[in-house]
Amino acid sequence: MKRKNTLFLAGLLCVMGTLGASAAWSVTPQSPIAWGERWKNLPPTPAPVAALKPAYASVNGIQLYYATTGEGTPVVLLHGGLANSDYWGQQVAALAKHHKVIVVDSRGHGRSTRDERPYSYDLMSDDVVALLDHLSIKKADIVGWSDGGIIGIDLAIRHPTRVNRIFSFAPNTKTSGVKPDTEKNPVFASYIERAGNEYRKLSKNARPVRCLCRTDKPYVGHTAQLER
Repeated sequence: MKRKNTLFLAGLLCVMGTLGASAAWSVTPQSPIAWGERWKNLPPTPAPVAALKPAYASVNGIQLYYATTGEGTPVVLLHGGLANSDYWGQQVAALAKHHKVIVVDSRGHGRSTRDERPYSYDLMSDDVVALLDHLSIKKADIVGWSDGGIIGIDLAIRHPTRVNRIFSFAPNTKTSGVKPDTEKNPVFASYIERAGNEYRKLSKNARPVRCLCRTDKPYVGHTAQLER
């Protein structure tokens, strides 16, 4: 169990390095977060994009939340661990000029439901494939950060015919880089607290967000596959 917890923590730790990138465009010189301190603070969650058309797809025993906007080559945006699709707000606005943008709340995150199966990257990548089928999309570009990046890599390995291109930012492929004291980092702690508050606000489930990292089995995926 310790090894599994370490693997899940590895996925979460990438959040620290990617939150600033995913929300960077939402920070302005007038923002309370000064430009020079961006990496020492938790950027605000971008406001939801009004142009997005929200919907649910019944896939793999759950209700998967997604939203779409724009026209052109489809691109799927996959968020990091404990986050939700709102974190892509600024990127959606930019990409929708030339693409059909699809944002997704991973199972058990944001507005998406979950079932009793333990989390795994394989399962979440299968959810994405099922969503593509639901939308009659044969192939799409995939953009993911942290856990979303890992899901993107999993898609490329297990469902290569469904992927055109992948941009995977800060994914974990090994657990050896995890620092045991990172949970004490105030930025990381703030993110965990905020993610919990957002989940309780958005989710249809009554179960608290801490179930993702404390009481349930963590994301284990194919450990051997991730550690090659």
